[in-house]
Amino acid sequence: MLPTAIATEQAAAVTLSAPLCFERGQRIHEAGAMGFPWRVSQGVVRFDTTEAGNGELSFAGLAMEGDLVGAEVLMFGRFAYRATALTACQLVPWPGHLDKDEDKLLRALARSDQRTADVVALRSGQAMARVCRLIELLLPPSATAPLKAELPPLRDMAEITALTIETVSRMLSGLRRLGALEPEQERRGNGGKTCLVSRELLAAA
Repeated sequence: MLPTAIATEQAAAVTLSAPLCFERGQRIHEAGAMGFPWRVSQGVVRFDTTEAGNGELSFAGLAMEGDLVGAEVLMFGRFAYRATALTACQLVPWPGHLDKDEDKLLRALARSDQRTADVVALRSGQAMARVCRLIELLLPPSATAPLKAELPPLRDMAEITALTIETVSRMLSGLRRLGALEPEQERRGNGGKTCLVSRELLAAA
């Protein structure tokens, strides 16, 4: 059975050479929980933060293949964000000794800065451009033709791009008409779908 969270007692029992796998929509950890840093080896992780005033969650960022999840525990001992599997994903242990792995941490933080810039770009500009950028990010870095993207549910895509669900739906319909997206498999239980992607037509949209 797949783990639902990286709680302290779970992490202590996990052999640090073994990966953890999560299904789309599965909670990885809650903000404030203790644990260890991990690296995304497959898939995409969504981060959310709790608003101080009303306690509601709001989108805070993404972690893609090669990015870290929970680097902040090295300094603060706890996770700063709620983490959820945006797509099916796999996490592998990341060395947690700062004195031995300072260079690795610096490289990881540089990647984090780039990811922050990517997320800002997802939330600015024309609606079609935002949706296309998100789909491009969802393509595995090492993907070869035929390209496949595991699209999250419309609500997730809308929150990430700061658009309405209706607008995202219209943009996806437009991309399908252009031939940039071809639905391959729809997941009825947890939303979202897998699509074949034409990078050339996506860029021209």
